Amino acid sequence: MRKKLKQISLFFNIEDSILKDISSFSKIKKFNKDEIIYYEGEKQKYFYGIVKGQVLTYDVDLKGNIIPKNQFGCGDIFGLIAQIQNKPYCLNAKSESESEIIKIDFEKFQKYISSPPFSDRIIKMLSNQIMQEIEFNKLQKYDTTKRVIYALLNFPKKFIRKKKYMLAKELGMSAETLSRILSRLKNEEIICYCEKAIKVMDNKKLKELLNR
Repeated sequence: MRKKLKQISLFFNIEDSILKDISSFSKIKKFNKDEIIYYEGEKQKYFYGIVKGQVLTYDVDLKGNIIPKNQFGCGDIFGLIAQIQNKPYCLNAKSESESEIIKIDFEKFQKYISSPPFSDRIIKMLSNQIMQEIEFNKLQKYDTTKRVIYALLNFPKKFIRKKKYMLAKELGMSAETLSRILSRLKNEEIICYCEKAIKVMDNKKLKELLNR
């Protein structure tokens, strides 16, 4: 278990005696593709670290459509904010691929949370999440083309191995509209497709398009 914990960013370079203790209240669980990890409104005692695979946290609208919120990969943790606030999970979480995930008992981990390096890492992580949420909300002031451009410039990870229809929902447009915009940017050699990811080739030109 200690070896697995070391793959999670929160536990990088933590001394073995502490990892040994954390291992005693942690469990490894494997999830299949599209398997639910937890539902919005559930109250559990765990937060999670990803050893292998990808996880999507999402909301559901009144018609039952999925609204993607955050995507997490190897080394990331999720579900921690709800535990810190002692509240139910505010989003659903599901495995987007076959995943190996560590479940960590927050009540037992809490004794470490106010001490460095955990306190510093958690503050930094939560600050980054808040700033990303603020920046992502700025998308609403743009038209569809500039929404895609702004996301490419500021949230490049969203364009890595994410299904287009889910990315389109996150950006507030149809999958057809997103495909059309991406095709135009590709034809102008501003972006390219590389190993299931969309990469920016001409950052300067992309910024110019955003500022027009």
